[in-house]
Amino acid sequence: METQIKTAKKLLAQIERRYFTGARLAKASTLEGDERRAFVLTQVERLLTVKHGLSLLGMWLSDEFWTAAPGRRPMYKSNPLLAPLELQALTDRERSRVALILDIAGLCHDLSLHYRFDLKETLGVKDKWWVSNRQLVEWLSTTEYEQTATHVAYILKQYATEVYACSRYQPAQDAMAELYSSEYRELVREPNLTEMPPRAYVKAVVDEFQRVERHRQRGRRLKLPADVVMLHDEIYGFVPRQFSKWVLQAAQALYDYMDQEVYGRMTGDNPSAPEVMKRFAEKVREVRSEYLAKGWVEDNSLEFSYLMAHAQNCGNGFWGEEDDEL
Repeated sequence: METQIKTAKKLLAQIERRYFTGARLAKASTLEGDERRAFVLTQVERLLTVKHGLSLLGMWLSDEFWTAAPGRRPMYKSNPLLAPLELQALTDRERSRVALILDIAGLCHDLSLHYRFDLKETLGVKDKWWVSNRQLVEWLSTTEYEQTATHVAYILKQYATEVYACSRYQPAQDAMAELYSSEYRELVREPNLTEMPPRAYVKAVVDEFQRVERHRQRGRRLKLPADVVMLHDEIYGFVPRQFSKWVLQAAQALYDYMDQEVYGRMTGDNPSAPEVMKRFAEKVREVRSEYLAKGWVEDNSLEFSYLMAHAQNCGNGFWGEEDDEL
C-alpha cells in the first residue's frame, strides 16, 4: 500500500538520509563526464554490496522509484521526485541532487534486476553486449567495481543464453545457462546467491563465453554452415574444444538428410509429421553406426534429444539461419 504522500523536499531528505549519509551528494551533483560516472559507480558498488535484510540495498533504492518491470515503471504514481511540477518546488541544487540520485537508482535497478543498459553511457565502453567487445571484457576483468562487475557478467551470461536459445544452439545455450565452477563446486548463479569471489565469478563467465565463441569462429573459418556446427556439438552433447573429423562427417550426413528430407515437412497441420520424425530417428541410428564409436548418441541420451529437437525445428522451417549476434 502506498505510504502517505510527501513533498519533494521531504522525500529527498529521507532518501539522502537512508542511502547517502556521508556521500557528499551536493558536491558530486556538480560533476560531469568521467568524474560523474565514477561517482555513480562508486555509490552503486556500495549499494550492491550492502544487504538490507534479504535484499541488496541497491534494490531498496530502486524500489523507491520503480517497479521490478523493465522500462522503469513508477512504483508510485504520486512520487514527487518523478513529477516535473513537484520538482519545481526544489532549488536548483536540490534538483541536481535528485538527478544524480536517479542516475544511481536507475543503474541499481538495471543491475540488481539484470536488465541490459547503455554500456557507453554507464561504463564508458563500446555498447555491445557480447564477449567480442574487448573493451567490455577488459572492464570486467580489471575494474575496481568488482561487485558491480559480477552483475554485469551475469547480465552478459543471461543475454548469451537467450541469443543461443533463439538460435536453437542448445549445447551453447546449456553451457551458459548451467555454467558450473569446478573450482568452487557450484553453479554460477545470480551474484547475490553465490559465495564465489567477484574476480573468480567474472572469469568463469567470460572464460566459458569466450570458449564457446572461439569454437563457433573455428567453424566459420572451416566454412561450416551454422547447422553443421550445431549438429556436431549436439552429437557430443556439449560444446567441445575442437572439431572431430568423424563427428563432422556424421554431422554433415545428418545435415544433408535434414536438408533434403526434413526441411519444411512439418509446417502447418501436416499429418505426416510423426513419420518424418520417425524416419529421422532411424537416420540418426544409421549415421551413428557408420561414423561413431559404440555408446554414442544412444536413443535415451541427451545427444539424441538434441538431434531430434534440431530436426523438429528444421521441419518447422527454421534452417540455415543464424542470429545477428552470431
